[in-house]
Order: sequence, then structure tokens, then C-alpha cells
Amino acid sequence: MKMKMIMAIIEDSDSNVVMKSLHDAGYQMTVIDSTGSLLRRGTSTLVAGVKDDQVDDAINLINQECSPSVNPIKKRATIMVFNVDHFEQIL
Repeated sequence: MKMKMIMAIIEDSDSNVVMKSLHDAGYQMTVIDSTGSLLRRGTSTLVAGVKDDQVDDAINLINQECSPSVNPIKKRATIMVFNVDHFEQIL
């Protein structure tokens, strides 16, 4: 099974609703508190391992739940997708 890792950096104001939406859709994630940009605003970095065919669905959920930005240079979310060479869960 091919896996991808999604890393999404989201503003704190949107993080709870995004996490709930992803969780309700069955995605498991790790959340890391982070600080970003020149103004050092609070962000949350979500890291999720997903199956290759789930990437678009997860990104669409993130996109739907992020608040529209009124500032044209302010990013709603930054999403990166990485190939995963090895995936293992230890129980």
C-alpha cells in the first residue's frame, strides 16, 4: 500500500475545525503547535499519514474548513505532501 504524509500548517483560529473535520472523516493526525511568519502568529502543524488515494480528499477537507482570508497576501493554509518509503504502526 502506497502512503503519503500530509503536513498542513494552519492558523490557530482554523485548526480546531480542520482537526475535527479530518477526525470525523477517519484521518488520524499529530498536531504540533508552531509559530510562523514575520509576525510570529500562532499556527498548528498537522501531520497525517494517508493512503495514496486519500490525499485529494484530505486536502479538500482542509480547504473547505479554512476561513476565507480577507488579506490577499495572507495564506489560509500551507500544505505539503511527501512520499513515504516506509510506514509502520507499533501496537
